[in-house]
Amino acid sequence: MTQLHSSSETLVPAACTTSRRSWLRQSAALLGALPFMPLPGRAAPAAIGAAAAPAAASAAKAAAPWLSGGTAAITAAVRSINPFAGAGLAGGCRLTCEATIGPCHTLSPERMDVSDGWNGLPLHMQIRVVNERCEPVAGTIVEIWHTNHTGGYSGQIHRMCNNDAADVNKQFFRGYQRTDGNGVARFDSCYPGWYRGRAVHVHFRILQGSYDPADSAASWLTSQLLFSDALNSEIFAQAPLYKDKGQPDTRLDVDNVVGQEPDKTPYVFDVQNLGGVMLASKTVVVRSDSADKLCQVKGSMP
Repeated sequence: MTQLHSSSETLVPAACTTSRRSWLRQSAALLGALPFMPLPGRAAPAAIGAAAAPAAASAAKAAAPWLSGGTAAITAAVRSINPFAGAGLAGGCRLTCEATIGPCHTLSPERMDVSDGWNGLPLHMQIRVVNERCEPVAGTIVEIWHTNHTGGYSGQIHRMCNNDAADVNKQFFRGYQRTDGNGVARFDSCYPGWYRGRAVHVHFRILQGSYDPADSAASWLTSQLLFSDALNSEIFAQAPLYKDKGQPDTRLDVDNVVGQEPDKTPYVFDVQNLGGVMLASKTVVVRSDSADKLCQVKGSMP
């Protein structure tokens, strides 16, 4: 199996570990009062965010064990939860900054369940899109793509993005949806794996008008959302399928994409454990005018 590595999303095979590290050297959530709809026979969820308080960390340890089995465990009750209810946009709506699209992007089908039947920790994502006036942006395309639990991508992309030659002709963990009247797009998926040089992350792109699969398509925003170090440590220590991989080699503070951001909160999912199913949510802020200048995420690369 090919091992992935990325610096600014550039990937090299595991056989080149020494040169890869040399190259890398040279190149060099918020806890909230979220509503909960209880699932039958399951404990109440614990909120884990970018900067969870000690009490939240203790609650997380007491939460239900993370499930496996893929998206079959994601129920209508989970999908109906609104993690944004009661969570205002205090402090205004600061633009979410642009990040590299990376070499692992390709065509995404229009669908909510992006798993293609893959196993993994069931993950329901809700991404809310608002503009700088804090108004929801309805009817816009949210496209996502990420790895399977082995840290490999699907599709005919840079050859080192795939962990298995058979994955070149697959489309797992890729998809797009249009936002609803509240600016929210929903996806059923599985928690991503990790690969060398990157913290665990999900790519996303915001498009208006018709879907265009080209990397060069004009987007209102192309960026990434990540998971907290504490959550990653927990999952790769305990969760089925993931614990065999071992702990990620890259933490947020040294991540190539967000490592130099003084406040990483805008790029870290807010997470709830709903009886072993993960609900990950985030509000992203796009430009009101595509002619406005984009800010850039500050990574660890020079």
